[in-house]
Amino acid sequence: MSAPDDRWLYYGAVATPIDRAERTFGYVDDAEHPRFGTFPTAFLGRSDVSVDEERGRISLSALDRDLYRRFGNGFDRLDVGVLAADLVEETLFTPREARIVVLYGWFDMDRDTAADALETDPDGVASLAAAVRSRRERADRTATVRFVPE
Repeated sequence: MSAPDDRWLYYGAVATPIDRAERTFGYVDDAEHPRFGTFPTAFLGRSDVSVDEERGRISLSALDRDLYRRFGNGFDRLDVGVLAADLVEETLFTPREARIVVLYGWFDMDRDTAADALETDPDGVASLAAAVRSRRERADRTATVRFVPE
């Protein structure tokens, strides 16, 4: 990672969906393309890291050079498309729903940013997120139904 020039790290959920419980999903704000990945969750608890928990972000430009370099070395990049494709393969989500789960759910991207990434409008993101929630609720209810073959 290059030197921080008013860059932000936006973070979301702990990376348990990809079996990385010690890491957190995050993306570094970039002018054209955000860089997605995971970073050590312990980074959020450091006393010398100013965390804006209300917005789920950290100012990388506020970190001293050494800490910024260590953060960059610990940031493992991920391909969002691959994450979504893996999710489609393992679940009943459609490709668009899987991208919502990854961007909006795992990376905790706000509606406007997710809308840009998905080439839709914020209301489209809200309706996709509602469809995902509905599908998950139905799946949870269905999972509790006993099936006994005759």
